[in-house]
Amino acid sequence: MNGSDAIAAHYGEAGIGDRVLAALSEEGVDIDNLSWDQLATIDQFHTRGLPATREQAALADPAPGASVLDIGCGVGGPARCLAVDFDCRVTGVDVTAAYIEVADMLTRRCGLDDRVNFQQADALELPFGEANFDLGWSQNVSMNIADKPAFYREIHRVLRPGARFVTSDVTTGPGGEVVWPLPWAREPSIDHVAAADEMRASMEGAGFRVLDWQDTTAEAVAIFQNPRQQARRGKLGVGLIAGADFGERSANLAAGMANGGFASVLVLAEKPF
Repeated sequence: MNGSDAIAAHYGEAGIGDRVLAALSEEGVDIDNLSWDQLATIDQFHTRGLPATREQAALADPAPGASVLDIGCGVGGPARCLAVDFDCRVTGVDVTAAYIEVADMLTRRCGLDDRVNFQQADALELPFGEANFDLGWSQNVSMNIADKPAFYREIHRVLRPGARFVTSDVTTGPGGEVVWPLPWAREPSIDHVAAADEMRASMEGAGFRVLDWQDTTAEAVAIFQNPRQQARRGKLGVGLIAGADFGERSANLAAGMANGGFASVLVLAEKPF
C-alpha cells in the first residue's frame, strides 16, 4: 500500500456507521432526530475532544458565514460544531472513505447538510482551486503526513489572502518512552510525528505568518486524567469510530504526554495579503 492507502486502512474499519447508530439507539437516543452535540463524545477524535475544538474555534474566531476547509475532518464532529456555533459553511476532506461516508450520514441526521459537506481527498492534493477558503482548519492530522512542507503549501494554496489557518497537533516531546499502538498509528510505518520546530519551519516556509503558538501539553495531560473524559472511552465513546483498541492507544498517548515522549501545540497562522 502507498502512504495514503495505509493511513486509510488504519482508520477505516468496516461498519462504523452501523456501529454508531446501534450504540446511540441502545442508549435511548433518537437517531432520526440527532443534534450535533449528542455526538460529542464520539466524533471529536483528537486530543482533548470537544473542549479543544471550542478552544481552537475561539482562537480562529471565524466571521459568520465564513467558508472553512477542515483538512482531515474524520467523521465531521468539528465541522458540525463550527457550522452551529459560528455559522460557518464547512467543507471537510479526509483520505478515509469510510469516515466521509459516516460524516455525510451523521450530518444529514443532524439536519446540517445545507451548511456542511464532505469529500474524500488526499491532504497533499486538495481538489480545490487557489484562494477558495476563509479559514483552514486541522486537528491531529500532521502526525500522519511525512511531507510536511507539501502539506502546509497545499493548505496555503487554497486559502484566500488574509485567511487564517488554525491547527492543533501532537509533536515530539523533550524525551520519554513511546509505547505502541497510538491513536494515529498502530506501528511506526505511518507515524510521522515531528518536533515543534520542524512543524513551524514547514509552516513558515509554505508562506504562513504565525500569529500565536501555544504549548498545550499541560492541558492535554490534565484532561487525560479528568474523570469526565471517561465518557469518551465508554459506550458512546471514540472507540465506536477508532476501533475496539482505542482505549489502549489513547492510554499510550496519555503516558507519552506525561513522560515527555510527546507534546501538543495549538497554532494560529495567516496567509498574508
